Amino acid sequence: MDCEAQSPEFDRALAALDYSAPWSTLLARLKFQDACHLAPVLARLLEQAWRERPQAASLVLPLPISSERLRERGYNQSGLVAEALGRRLQLPVAHEVLQRTRHTQRLMRLDHDARQAEIVGAFAVNPAWRRLVLGRHVAVVDDVMTTGATMNEAALTLREAGARSVSAWVVARTGRSP
Repeated sequence: MDCEAQSPEFDRALAALDYSAPWSTLLARLKFQDACHLAPVLARLLEQAWRERPQAASLVLPLPISSERLRERGYNQSGLVAEALGRRLQLPVAHEVLQRTRHTQRLMRLDHDARQAEIVGAFAVNPAWRRLVLGRHVAVVDDVMTTGATMNEAALTLREAGARSVSAWVVARTGRSP
């Protein structure tokens, strides 16, 4: 779906790279092959993009994965990138604020409408940490943004919890489908 057909829930987006070779291969290695050492390198690329187009943020949140996926993988690749990026930008990173409320099937295999339906209601703000979001400029970090459905749902959840604004900061963004 074209962004012009439906406005995103987040206020701004920042992507360091196009999701193409060799970056797509490196991102897949980080996500599926335990190449955690790549997270700081990818965070540096995202930092460089941010320095070219700075965006206000007072809190960095990694896009959470489900507990099933965390058990399967052993780590959250977005959390690793967010942590390294937060250090580089000297911004606090809060891993416990945004939570995945349920396991979803792998969205990369679904079209836009199916992704949208699958991700609805998949996030919540931890009530114990809600005060960290209230009235703040929040940046949500993820590895790849494809249709934006996941980031939209996360942004909607954060707005409902009182975030002043939500930015989507991703390492890579896929191109438009023909």
